[in-house]
Amino acid sequence: MSKSKNTLHKIKLATTKDKLTMAAGLGTLMELFDQSPLKNQFIACLPERTSHRSVGSYQMALTIMAAFLYGYDCLEDLDHFRNDPKLSELFGNQTAAARTHGDFLRDFELPHLQKLNEFLNLMSRHIVEQMQEQLPEEFKPKKLIIDMDSTSHEQHGEKMEGLAYNYKNEWCLDSQVSFNQIGLCHGFQLRPGNTKSGVDAESLIRQAFSDGQKQVERKYKFNDFFRADSAYCKQDVIKTLVELGVLFTITAHDGTTSWKDLLENTGVHWSDWVYTEEEIKKAVDRGKEVPKIEVTRLYWTPKWSEKEESKLVFPILVKRTWNKDKEIELERKGRQASLFHEEGFKHEDPWDYYAVVTNFPLDLSTDKVVDKSTTREKMKRYSIQEVFEHHQKRGNAENFIKEEKYGYDLKHFPCLKLNANYAYGLLAMAAHNILRWVAIMTKPEKPHFSKKLRKHFIFIPGKIVHHARQIYLKIMEFHYQGVQRLRERMRLNSKTSPRQFSSA
Repeated sequence: MSKSKNTLHKIKLATTKDKLTMAAGLGTLMELFDQSPLKNQFIACLPERTSHRSVGSYQMALTIMAAFLYGYDCLEDLDHFRNDPKLSELFGNQTAAARTHGDFLRDFELPHLQKLNEFLNLMSRHIVEQMQEQLPEEFKPKKLIIDMDSTSHEQHGEKMEGLAYNYKNEWCLDSQVSFNQIGLCHGFQLRPGNTKSGVDAESLIRQAFSDGQKQVERKYKFNDFFRADSAYCKQDVIKTLVELGVLFTITAHDGTTSWKDLLENTGVHWSDWVYTEEEIKKAVDRGKEVPKIEVTRLYWTPKWSEKEESKLVFPILVKRTWNKDKEIELERKGRQASLFHEEGFKHEDPWDYYAVVTNFPLDLSTDKVVDKSTTREKMKRYSIQEVFEHHQKRGNAENFIKEEKYGYDLKHFPCLKLNANYAYGLLAMAAHNILRWVAIMTKPEKPHFSKKLRKHFIFIPGKIVHHARQIYLKIMEFHYQGVQRLRERMRLNSKTSPRQFSSA
């Protein structure tokens, strides 16, 4: 009788005293950060640990960041690192206990938090500069586009500082974060749960655009952009962006701008949305029709600017999309709606309306030569459709907020003190920037998120070997080749080692 092919082979378990690790790739990412010019600036942001038994602030901060990179869910998981020989060999001593890391987070005070927040912006700019040197031309970030948004972090405890009910009746903390267009974090704020969206956004905006450029210089370079939802359609945000010379698109808030009344009382001309042949072909292949969309523009003067020396006027761009379900509902109710609404906004018609307030130079989709003193500069002018297409990409920030919550488990925070949780969130964002750095450098055409990156670059089994007064990490040749390719892309210098070893 032959043995069935469906029977699994029996494998006997045996113990070993060899130093084995499941995170062989973690060292490469830590080394990437440690060998960069960011190291000393990062250390300057941390509170000092003066105890003679302390392993030092830098090692403790790196350990917390390593836990985020690995995908641990809470501080208690840090105790698992104490049994992993990889970090012990990397740092030269045993990893501190989870409770000690909690004490370290509680050492953070407002000056440390402010410095660490500013460090996120410096870190993102450093990474972008390296990308300018190493990425192919088509993948180099040509502009800086900041997307800002806030989100809630629902908690279930009672003693945590800052917990409050928000407008959704969630018992939570609240965070506000700014990402650039490639997903690097430029700033993070953790606030009480009842903090309104958009509060203190001006400080994050100034931080993200703190590059020494003057208003006129930034304004005519057309390289700095800001996008946000209607919570940021308010006086302080708009005045800050105008002062900095940043081009912005913000979803118009009707309570602030009264754009619906303006549209109803203003004679406007609607223009059809222009689809590309590729978009039409894609819709046809799916058996669908492209939506009927029309756009127009109005002009809005904020009431607060009328009280100042110079009156400000901003375009409000309006897009309306034909809603077939609304049309059917109106016909069912016996209300006939005209296909043409040249007179403006209708409270009951089959259109869905959406508006954006902006300071983009409008009218032309081509370059226009503008005389400026003795120089002649090209100033890009945008069509209404181009502005909407630019603003619609703001939704990508939602993916990075989702990554923040689920990829680094910032749905929950571990400490009772708000400042300690704030520091925890800032270190998570620094770890996020490292992993995003790796994602873009390894696959710029389609960067992966944390879940897939961990499988490729962190969850690598290995064996620690001491030989000839050197430390080697033995890993499979397949993983070794992947790590070496990553090190080459990141330009990490390492000593030459045999092919069966990796200095990762």
